[in-house]
Amino acid sequence: MRPELMTRRRALSLAFERYIEADKAWRDALVGLNDWFPRSANRRPGLIGNPGSPIRRLYDARSRALLRLEVTQVKLATAKRRLAERRARELPPVFLIGPPC
Repeated sequence: MRPELMTRRRALSLAFERYIEADKAWRDALVGLNDWFPRSANRRPGLIGNPGSPIRRLYDARSRALLRLEVTQVKLATAKRRLAERRARELPPVFLIGPPC
């Protein structure tokens, strides 16, 4: 692994883990919310939630985690592209071969 990209990959891994945790918490809350409302209700329980409500806070946390994940993916792609451009600009090594002895 390239040392130049290790930090970006760690950040991506951490952002992915945080998104998975936030998504699981939100989905678990939705399942718990379904216990309060009968299946025949015309409303979708996931749409219930005023600003500041527990469901809305979990949804907003999940949205922020997803946004962070997308940003870290873009940053990793940018770092890879810059590394490739830097390598392309470098001159290849030149080996000088002297006259035969």
